[in-house]
Amino acid sequence: MAELKAAVHEYGSAADAVAFGLEQRRCRRSGDQWKVRRGSPVVGIISDSIVARGEQLYSVSQIAINTIGAIAEAVPLVLPTAPAADIDAYLDSLNGIFVAGGQTNIHPSRYGRMSDEAQDGPFDEFRDEVALRLIPRALARGIPALFTCRGFQELNVALGGTLKKEPDELPENQRHGTPEADSEDSRYQLRQKVTLRKNGILQRTCGTDTLTVNSLHSFLIDDLAPGLIAEAVAEDGSIEAANVEHASAFALGTMFHPEYWATSDHSSARIISAFAEAVRLHAAAPKNRAKAGHA
Repeated sequence: MAELKAAVHEYGSAADAVAFGLEQRRCRRSGDQWKVRRGSPVVGIISDSIVARGEQLYSVSQIAINTIGAIAEAVPLVLPTAPAADIDAYLDSLNGIFVAGGQTNIHPSRYGRMSDEAQDGPFDEFRDEVALRLIPRALARGIPALFTCRGFQELNVALGGTLKKEPDELPENQRHGTPEADSEDSRYQLRQKVTLRKNGILQRTCGTDTLTVNSLHSFLIDDLAPGLIAEAVAEDGSIEAANVEHASAFALGTMFHPEYWATSDHSSARIISAFAEAVRLHAAAPKNRAKAGHA
């Protein structure tokens, strides 16, 4: 495993995640077969910008890709986080966006804080640049959107909120950050209880007052952005999900990863299904059908 980490990835602490991901690919099936057909809706997935074997790459988690293809039944379209990207050109072709987690953290300068690379990194400022421009424009267009983990943090920062690092000295069973684990299933284990807002979108979607979710984030919501409504709160009071209050379409952010257990966990499946339904409705709107036909 040590040789694999050294050979495959040169991106600080992200090496662990990459090695675990390769192990997962060998040891477990990737999920149900894709149900995408010609004419299916298109969902954009923002990439990471990483360095592997000295080469700069745009990468996306296989879990994110397979969730969109197999469960949401949409075409997953990778959106490279190139700083010169034309955001409107990206959005013109989309019926939804999935801003998932990543191997890095948002640079604190993006929300007015000082940074310490050793404590707060690694960073991906290419992704910061593209995501923080794309998110407000996608919401303004009424494109359905799901934001998980880093994606929810990006949503909060893009709309004017801030983040904070959880204390390093917390015991393992109280931490939100990634647990010590020897497999992907262990890292993504459902281990944290959250309470849902009464009559909120998550309560209505999942049909329950509480959820047990995974937790792999060491940065927490500090100031919730204007226009976001907290939908889930952990036992320590930290905000674990939020909805965009005046969005014209589905727009939900979660600190947890419903995409990981969407084939086996009821609530995770309900969240992905709600997003998928919003994507289908967007694609079926007359102006979007006409656009697809013209393309």
